[in-house]
Amino acid sequence: MFRKPGVLPICAAAVIAAGLAVSTAEAQPQDPKSLGFKKQFVIEIRNPSSLTLENHPIVLNVDEIRAFEPDFNSYNFAIFDETGGDYRLVLSQADDLNRDRIHDEIVLLRTLPPSSTTRLTCYYSPKGSFQLMMSAPKAFARLVGALGTGGLGWESNLAAFKVVNGRVEAYGKLYAGLVLSKLPADDTILQEWGLNVLGAGGSAGLGGLSLWAGTTRIPLTGGAAGYQVQRGVLSSGPLRALVRAEYTGLRPGQGDYGAVVIYSAWADNIFSRQDVLITAKSGTPAVFSADVQKLPDEAMTLDKDKGFLASWGRGTALAGEVGLAALFAPADFAGLDESGLDRAIKFHVKAGKKQTFWTVGGWGRGIVTAAAPAGKNWALMAGELGLKLRVPVEVRYKAK
Repeated sequence: MFRKPGVLPICAAAVIAAGLAVSTAEAQPQDPKSLGFKKQFVIEIRNPSSLTLENHPIVLNVDEIRAFEPDFNSYNFAIFDETGGDYRLVLSQADDLNRDRIHDEIVLLRTLPPSSTTRLTCYYSPKGSFQLMMSAPKAFARLVGALGTGGLGWESNLAAFKVVNGRVEAYGKLYAGLVLSKLPADDTILQEWGLNVLGAGGSAGLGGLSLWAGTTRIPLTGGAAGYQVQRGVLSSGPLRALVRAEYTGLRPGQGDYGAVVIYSAWADNIFSRQDVLITAKSGTPAVFSADVQKLPDEAMTLDKDKGFLASWGRGTALAGEVGLAALFAPADFAGLDESGLDRAIKFHVKAGKKQTFWTVGGWGRGIVTAAAPAGKNWALMAGELGLKLRVPVEVRYKAK
């Protein structure tokens, strides 16, 4: 569990701890078919690593499920953990990523022991629509900011973020819970739950993006570079919050590029996940960067081999000490540019393929924090969390 600074033991594993596991329904003795489900199949989730993955995000691709079960109906299903004749509901969420009213992904959270295979059973009916009662939501998303700014906010019960004009800011929470629905007009004023701890100003904040062609850079912030952007909320929970920004007309050098960014937060997790897809109509291969604001009086660590950049310094005047971290696949790293207000972590672009990085915001007074020496322990946390998030968890489907 999270504790206040000074109580946390000074070891990397305890710098940031996961919250309570996602709650599930009470075990029930009845076969789920008594609820009207007609068919079932097994979902196997394999953790090939020596790490325990707490509350690990699991993504099930609906097309892959239908390749195995062609009549699978994402509007009429439920997933159960079957143990000793009891059936425990596993909370899940079906998401439509392109707004065509066809679900693309089903997500859930599981704690995966080291070198283990977790077996769950999915029950479904090819027709109809049905949903079992869910517990209280632990993720939320909404439009934020003044009219016309196109701001987006997304959060888990442990962390919250917003992006306005491409600049990403982080909220510090004093306790676990959802806060975006009750933001004040000035979110930098301390509330009973916390506050916005990172005033991005003219910087990119925590993970704003830039596109590069050689030394030509287009920051996707401020909206002054002649490109167009469309924004929207894809899902407001209860397990995963999703928001989307699509950029067109990006023209560094002689190229013509587009970018789609999906930001997400997961229940009982502290990170924001960014899935980025860069497309090119013309031009030479480009790189993009995740830009992280430089902090006053900061301690900064970059480890390109372990795939993270972490800094601990001062945020807004009311916030005091804050931490920023970006986690990425080491093979994607293409260099670091420190010439401006931000550190631009450059990534090789894999044309037409989604690329993922994660960001974390910490607060010296909040539930996501680090023990003294904060700079060192914040960096240790970033390295360990990135390692866990990048474990290549395998999902397979089998007949029951």
